[in-house]
Formats: sequence, C-alpha cells, structure tokens
Amino acid sequence: MKKLVGLFGLLALFIMPVAAQDTAAPPQDQAPTAPTEPVKVKHTYPTPKSELSGGFTIRGYYGLNGSTINMKGGFASYDYNFFRWLGLEGEVLGVSGLLKIPMQPALDVHIFTALAGPKIYPLGHHKFTPFGHFLYGAGINTTAVSAFGGYGGNASAVVVQAWQLGGGLDYNRWTHWGIRLIQFDYGSAKFLGNNIPNQSSKRVSFGFVYRFGEK
Repeated sequence: MKKLVGLFGLLALFIMPVAAQDTAAPPQDQAPTAPTEPVKVKHTYPTPKSELSGGFTIRGYYGLNGSTINMKGGFASYDYNFFRWLGLEGEVLGVSGLLKIPMQPALDVHIFTALAGPKIYPLGHHKFTPFGHFLYGAGINTTAVSAFGGYGGNASAVVVQAWQLGGGLDYNRWTHWGIRLIQFDYGSAKFLGNNIPNQSSKRVSFGFVYRFGEK
C-alpha cells in the first residue's frame, strides 16, 4: 500500500508542471510590420575628364551690301575639363552655301574655322548641362565662281582672324553618350576686309556628345 501511495505521489509531481504549461496563456503574436520601401539612390553625374562632340550646323553669314548666305555643314569639338565648371575647348567647323548675285553667276562659298578657348559650366555636370564658351582662332573663306558670259571661272581663298561667343544645352541621357539639344553662337570673321562693317554670323547647331574619363 505504501508503495502505491508513493507511486501516485511521483506521478503528481510530473503532471502538475505539464498542466501548468497547458493552462498558461498562449503568447500573443507580434503585430506585422509594414514593408519598408527601398531607399532611392540619387544618380550622380561626375565631371568627365574629356568630351567629344559633333553634329549639324546652320549658319547665316552677313556680308557685302547686306547680303546673307544661308550655309549648312557640320562641326566637331574636343573639351578637356580642368574643374567641374571650367574646361578648354577646341573646335573645327565647315559650312557651305551659294551667294546669288543679280545678273551674275552664283558664288559657291565655303567657310572653315578652327577656334579654341574656355568653356564654362555654370551649374556643373548634371542630367541637363548648360554651358557657355568664347572661342578665338582662324577663319578660311574659299569662293568659287563658274564661267559666265565668256569669262572663265576662278577661285580664291582668304584667311583671317575669327571669334565666336555662345552656349548651349546638353542632355546626358546615357553613361557616356549625350545629346546636344541646342547650341547658339554669334561670331565674326572679316573675310571682306576690315573696312567692310557687319561681317558677322549667327549659328545654330545640334549633335551628340561622348564623355570619357572622370575628374
């Protein structure tokens, strides 16, 4: 009998902790946390070490007696950047057009310029990058006229000092490639001599830009 009582006592010692665990309140589930949105990383546009650009140019040249030559052609330029806001640019340009003179054969005119000077980025380099520049160098004007009225044709060339002032806007669409959305320039080259006034030109250009290296 004593053994039976001892056995029931041992069973009671094991059953009581288990029962206490079963009757304890179940732990409450934690409230679900709201999903966090990924942090947007702002895209940066580092200053390129160098830039190549080129494209199409429309140039109006004002010459003798208020005459105007609407000329078309292309340009190519190279820019080396010293700082995020300052670079040195070199540019070559070539355009051509016909100057019509009453009672005379049209003149086939070609103008070439090779200029260099500072290029300024007032806001640095971003997705949209405005710039301004002042370029100075040489201009070449070659003029050819065909035979007319028994006179033979001839050609001539003039080399003078030239300059231009202007600016534009680049759209940096890709890592290395960009689009020259617009470029305006005003320039002067006195191909007809220093005594002839108003030998100026206005120019509009479009094209592409390739950037390489990083400052």
